[in-house]
Amino acid sequence: MKKCILYSLCFGIIACIILIIFAPYCSSIFLHGKVTNTPIYIMALSLPFTSLVTSLSGYFTGVRRVSKTSFSRALSMILQVVLTCYFLYILPYSDLSIVCTYLILATTIASIFEFILTYILYLLDRRKILSINTTPQGENYLRKILRIAFPVAITSYIRSGLSTLKQLLIPFSLEKHSVACDEALSQYGLINGMTMPIIMFPCIIITSCANLLIPEFARYNIKKDFARMNQVIVFIFKLTSFFSICVIGVFLTFTEEICYLIYNSLNISTFLVLLSPLVIFIYLDKVIDAMLRGLDKQVGVMFCNIFDLFSTIILIYTLVPIYGIYGYIAIIAISEVLNFTISLIQLYRVTKFKFDYFSYVLIPILLVFATKFLFDAIDNYIEYDISFVILKILIFVIIYIILLISFNIFKFFKQKRFVIISHKKKILHF
Repeated sequence: MKKCILYSLCFGIIACIILIIFAPYCSSIFLHGKVTNTPIYIMALSLPFTSLVTSLSGYFTGVRRVSKTSFSRALSMILQVVLTCYFLYILPYSDLSIVCTYLILATTIASIFEFILTYILYLLDRRKILSINTTPQGENYLRKILRIAFPVAITSYIRSGLSTLKQLLIPFSLEKHSVACDEALSQYGLINGMTMPIIMFPCIIITSCANLLIPEFARYNIKKDFARMNQVIVFIFKLTSFFSICVIGVFLTFTEEICYLIYNSLNISTFLVLLSPLVIFIYLDKVIDAMLRGLDKQVGVMFCNIFDLFSTIILIYTLVPIYGIYGYIAIIAISEVLNFTISLIQLYRVTKFKFDYFSYVLIPILLVFATKFLFDAIDNYIEYDISFVILKILIFVIIYIILLISFNIFKFFKQKRFVIISHKKKILHF
């Protein structure tokens, strides 16, 4: 583990140096010098700490103690929010560059705090297992690490480079759509900085559970226990589908309330409605990626992400200058659906699992829309009081769960009756 931490530190420092050297040139080309290089330099300082946190998180995932990394991640996110609010509401700012600097500074401080807390938890956990030495030694162990780490590292660098190019290309393409640079950055911020965090916030639960699947599926893969593996896949798919469809219903039913309570504005309400249907693809893709990593298919996952980024960049360069911000929304939808489809095909090729999409996807969608229409018929006014909005969301979720349970009970009795009838016919025929 010490070598992994050392390698992570070296890679983080290399990435920091590369970003400091080359990123300002890209910024000057795509953003025309509208934003200073200070945020980029501050962001570069966070890369070694982010790399170390990733390595330590892998350790806790491997020993099935993901709760510790989730705890440090949650505290760092809270710190990031507090610092962001402090910088933006207390400290003065006059232009976009200072705002970007404040945001990146809050993220960097939170990353350093997360590393310190995670490393302390690692030291405390490591003391408990010092007396047990089950780590393989010698050249074979190093070869096994490099067999996984080297291709993942190379594909990760390619993905990071394409992702950076993609983020820089979006404002540039929006500007070509007869939009001023400041307005292009504003539109880009409405999508990536305001709408997507709302969509991804409930995914914290999915991500935490998905991290637990990696060691479990690795164990199933070693034992060749494909029957148990398929049972877990179906169970996780059902829960993720029910949860994500419920989230879609909440976003579509309480769009204005959510936007106003979080941002005190309705500027992103249209974007939230347009992007909400992607929740099921995004959340299921997170789960599938974790399963594939547990099945030693992490290189295939990275190549899938690289192909997705490459196709997205081409679409951004061609469609966004023509259709503007709504072209970018369409590209996000195409990208998420494409990524999900490729990942699902990869998982099916390995496991050959069977999943009832009609009962666990289509029916819950119909039930959540029935809940939405029922709720809209009863609730004819919009209330911005936070306690009242939370109460309405809880009532919505309870109604959805009741309908879901009712349908599953009906399906259970229907299947049970079918089994009894089939059994009787078999006896009579005999």
